[in-house]
Formats: sequence, C-alpha cells, structure tokens
Amino acid sequence: MYSETISKLMASLILSPLIAPTAFAQFDDGARYAFIPSASSQSILVIDLQEQSLAHTIELTRAPSSVAASERLKALVIGHAADRSMTLIDLSTSALERFHYPLSLTPSTIAMSPVGETVAIFDDETGRLEVHAIRRRAVLLSVGDVRTDSGFTFSADGATLFWVDDSKGTLNSVDLWSETRVIELTQPGSGLSAISRSIDGTVAFVSEASANVVHMIDLKTFAPLLKIHVGSRPGRPWGTADGRYMLVPNNGDRSLTAISTATGASLYTVPAVSHPLFINPGWLDTTAAVVSESGHVVFIDIDDGSVTARYELNGAPLDGIVTSDSRTLAIPVPENGSVEFFDMRNRNRSSSIRNLPLDIGPAALAISNNLCH
Repeated sequence: MYSETISKLMASLILSPLIAPTAFAQFDDGARYAFIPSASSQSILVIDLQEQSLAHTIELTRAPSSVAASERLKALVIGHAADRSMTLIDLSTSALERFHYPLSLTPSTIAMSPVGETVAIFDDETGRLEVHAIRRRAVLLSVGDVRTDSGFTFSADGATLFWVDDSKGTLNSVDLWSETRVIELTQPGSGLSAISRSIDGTVAFVSEASANVVHMIDLKTFAPLLKIHVGSRPGRPWGTADGRYMLVPNNGDRSLTAISTATGASLYTVPAVSHPLFINPGWLDTTAAVVSESGHVVFIDIDDGSVTARYELNGAPLDGIVTSDSRTLAIPVPENGSVEFFDMRNRNRSSSIRNLPLDIGPAALAISNNLCH
C-alpha cells in the first residue's frame, strides 16, 4: 500500500532524530513552537510561543487544509484536501526535509494520537475514517459509514477513537482491532457536542444542547452514568489539566458551568460571555479564559467562579492553545491576520503578532495544556 518512496521517508523520520546533531535541530521543541496553516499563501507559519513571534514560514507546493504535530517523531503532518494527499515535514533537520504522498481519501480532518505515532484521517464526504501508523508504514484501521460534525477524540493510549453522531443521537467508538461500540444518548438532532474525556481516560462528557444537560459516560463499560444539568444550550466541555473539572460553555445564557469529574456534581454556573466558543484553562489550573465567537475574552477564577478580567479581540477567533507550562494562551484571529497572546498567570494581554494572512487556520502544538480533546 505504501510505495518504496514512502518507506524511505518513514525511515528518515525515524532515524533522523538519532543521527542529526542537536545544533542543527530547527523547530522540534514540541512545547515551544506552534504551527498555523494558511491556504492562500500555501505555507505553515511557525510561531515561537516563548518569544511570542513569527519564527519562520514553511513554504509548501500546495495549499494546506489541516496540520498536526508529533513530539515523538519530531514531525508535522499536513493534510491537503484539494488533491487527497499529505506532506510530512521532519522538524529535527536544518533543511526541514519534507515528503509528500497521495492518500486514498480526502483528509477533511486529521488528528494526532496522544502517543504521537498514529494519525487519524477522516473524509467527511465519504464517511471514511483511517488510522495511519507512521513508524510501521501501515494503515492500522479503515472503517466506513462514519458520520460526525464534531471531530474525533483519542483514548489516552491512542488505541480507540470516539466521536458523536448527532444525526443519530449516539456516542460511537472504534479501536485499532475494528471493534465498534455505540451508545444511544438521546434523540437524533438534539445538539450533541464533541466528546471530552477525563485526563485518566475513565469517563467522558458530552453536552446535549436541547436538554441543557451534560452526559457523563463510563468509557470502560461504555455505559451512561449521569445526566448533569447545566446552563442553556451547552457546548463542548473543556477539561482542566489536573483532571478535577470539566468547564462547560453555555451558549444560551452567556454562562459557564464547572463540573467535578470525580462526582459529576455541578459545582457552579456563573455569567461569562455571549455565545461562548471555547474555554482554555491555564496557570496551574487556577484560571480559565472563556472566549466568545465575537472575540470577547473573560478570565475566571476556576476555584470560586469569579470573573477577574475582560478583553476584546476585535475579531472572530479560532480555538486557542495553552502552552504546556500553562502560562501562555495563544489565539489566532483570522480576520485581523493576528495571533493574540495572554498571560494566564496575570490574566492580561501580553502581545500580538500582526500582518499574517487573513485565512490563518487553527494552531497545532505537539505538547500543550489541552489534554482532554
């Protein structure tokens, strides 16, 4: 299935970190560098999260549609939906060696597993899902008739993929041995969110917008545990890195609900922003930045739910990323051509990168504080 050329490229990805002198390493620090695609410029922007600057622009020969980063392989995996192909870039080489190869499906979505050696590729038009093992040069899993609008979440060991099919009201999973499981959570079209799992991987949380509840599911038995009442029209839960809380943005009443992952108890619901889009916990899980689709940012003290600061991005944001030390939040804002940085400890805006392409996509970071997705 993989050609001799692909075999050579994979061997290069495996061996180059062992033979390349450290002095020549480029952007292989998975905690420091984030990668943002731009289709119009056919490039990947390398963002230095430590210096909060544009470190480099990786020019490509075709437009990127998605990007994922692997700390284990020191590599980027870039999807090209237009011509059903992928590019791998070896971040540990001074020349940023790259290898391009065709796929048998359109990479509408790509997602790196937590172990960093496998990547999930999903074609949303045909409903085909594949998991590729980069080191072993093999397609580990290929399954059809997969339907989802909310993306995929790997298990902690990378052996299982979970997704929600709102058109059927179900939570689904498939493992690398092609064993599938399905839970019927609610009626079709009830507004199920993407799944977020606890840090230890034992339970999962899925919001149901129409019922104003969050479903808590035992991932070992694949059985529902609780329905937790939250605010109006809840969105996808976001977990804290210490595993204590799930933070739920409630789109209908401008609020945030904190849930205990240990007990499933709803701890508090507090006012936040209009139409919350995503939540990024940070600074040792004392702070949460709640960001709205219109670009309002509110900082909340996670322990007591108090609002401590408010900011404006002056543009619609994409999902933010938090550095692994939990200190820095970076938010791409395409319509401004910018990346905005916030200090999670001091809960203030620290800097920004301007004059970027106006079609920048979500940022990929190999080692981040976002662990439950």
